[in-house]
Amino acid sequence: MKFALSSLAVLGAALAQVTAQVPVGGQCGGKGWDGFSQLCAEGSYCALITDDCELVSSNNFQCLSADTIQSKASISFILTTLPTFTLKPASPLPTRITGIPTIYPPWTTIPTTTPCPTVTSTVSVKVPVTVTLVQPTTFTTTATVTSVSVVTRTTEIIYTQSCSSTSTTKTTPTTTPTQSPPTTTTTPTQSPPTTTTTRTIPTTTTVPTTTKTPIDTTTTKTPTTTTTDRPCETNYPPDWAGKNFTYKGVNIAGFEWGCLIDGSCTYPNSPPLTSTADGPGQMKWFVSNGMNTFRLPIGWQYATPSLGGAFDPSEWAQYDKLVQNCLAVNAYCIIDIHNYARWNGQVIGQSSGVPDAPFIKLWQMIASYYVQQPRVIFGLMNEPYKLNIGVWAQTLQKVVTAIRAIAPRHVILLPGIEWAHADTFISSGSAAALDAISNPDGSKTNLIFDIHQWLDKANNGTDPNCVTDNIPVFEPLAQWLRCHNRTAFLSATGGGNEDGTNCNPLLCQQMQFLLANSDVFVGYTGWAAGSYDTSYILDETPTWYGYPWVDTPLVASCLYWP
Repeated sequence: MKFALSSLAVLGAALAQVTAQVPVGGQCGGKGWDGFSQLCAEGSYCALITDDCELVSSNNFQCLSADTIQSKASISFILTTLPTFTLKPASPLPTRITGIPTIYPPWTTIPTTTPCPTVTSTVSVKVPVTVTLVQPTTFTTTATVTSVSVVTRTTEIIYTQSCSSTSTTKTTPTTTPTQSPPTTTTTPTQSPPTTTTTRTIPTTTTVPTTTKTPIDTTTTKTPTTTTTDRPCETNYPPDWAGKNFTYKGVNIAGFEWGCLIDGSCTYPNSPPLTSTADGPGQMKWFVSNGMNTFRLPIGWQYATPSLGGAFDPSEWAQYDKLVQNCLAVNAYCIIDIHNYARWNGQVIGQSSGVPDAPFIKLWQMIASYYVQQPRVIFGLMNEPYKLNIGVWAQTLQKVVTAIRAIAPRHVILLPGIEWAHADTFISSGSAAALDAISNPDGSKTNLIFDIHQWLDKANNGTDPNCVTDNIPVFEPLAQWLRCHNRTAFLSATGGGNEDGTNCNPLLCQQMQFLLANSDVFVGYTGWAAGSYDTSYILDETPTWYGYPWVDTPLVASCLYWP
């Protein structure tokens, strides 16, 4: 294995004392990365995915399972297992490093006329950084490099690599050098070794009996240029995108039944914990076929009958039973407050009767309850609509700050306005406003945008007939997300099951596009299983005829992915 010294700024993360945080498929380095606190969850490894001589961007660092790493030909090194190099700190390192130099995508391509030579060397590198203290580190490795240039742009440092004497490096006119390049001393110790690596690509068996409808892959990666809060250059998915989603599953509905779009919730609801609505059994079935994520909606008033009050002991015990069954199958479990950013008709933080405080307290209680469960994801609110996005973003920032004081590493889903629809995520101002939300340390790690998108004519999930594959919606959003180094989660989508609805192939085509852009669309949960049955136009509940269960046609065709 070889590595490019363009990734030099993040090598310190390979040291010991790392704390597992990022789920499989998540980004573990690059822009927003703040040191030891953001490496991978147990059972996965932070891998640099790049070819020789390639400039490294933040998206090159991803938490991958061992099987996935084995199947990739472009893994340059793995930060947690250190298979080809060792690091020894010159002195004790701090428990957390802040202000680590950011590695940005290059502004221009660095041409190379010859491959970089491979040398075995002992290199001592001291990295001077104006915004933080980085201890000198000595390491021995097999390196691919002939020169390294370091430039500073405000307080961020960009490491680039020149691979041959004819290569050139360009930066923006505003870049002002403020320091000398790192001093690098190379002592050859032997001839370059000859290494032969054999990778075995595992065979995957697809469980669904219905074949997903393929689409023209030339369409899925056609870039577009999007004008947003700041100009974004046309961009493309990385080579590793399209292999898998991080999160894939369905909604297990029922605890939110009786809740209306005015934010009122009136019993009865329908907890999916019965013999006819067997949520735990459904989750076991879906997991056996490859899903790993379940969104578990609940009405706010069912959880806390009084505004700002404590959990209802009986109702919360029942809801937690569903969550525990989700955790028991080793799935990700999304707590979804299904109130449309309202309590009994009043908008949270934008009406005199419902200030931010009760909503913040609700999430403080939830975070405290599940602080020891890293696979629990906090879905702050279902489908906010008709409210001020600037004020809503301020409310969400307060909630994020409060959660992070209790659960600093859990994934949090941030919903925009206009029913959280993907097609208006940029134009409504949601993208820019939510992009400003950060963790207390200034990072945006594990803050994922929560989006919904339907395939019916009205784009509201009230018609079983599908009229679009939504690629014109998701294509510009993918551009924006990639440009801003952010990710989104599609937590509600779906369509009708009957042949005449045209949802197969359209939903399959939508999901194929999202998979091709899985560097920015990290997952999905279809709407909906749980307490729904075949009378519901968007039913995704499997039917029990005696094992095995039988999936709905649309789930079998379009919602199982590798």
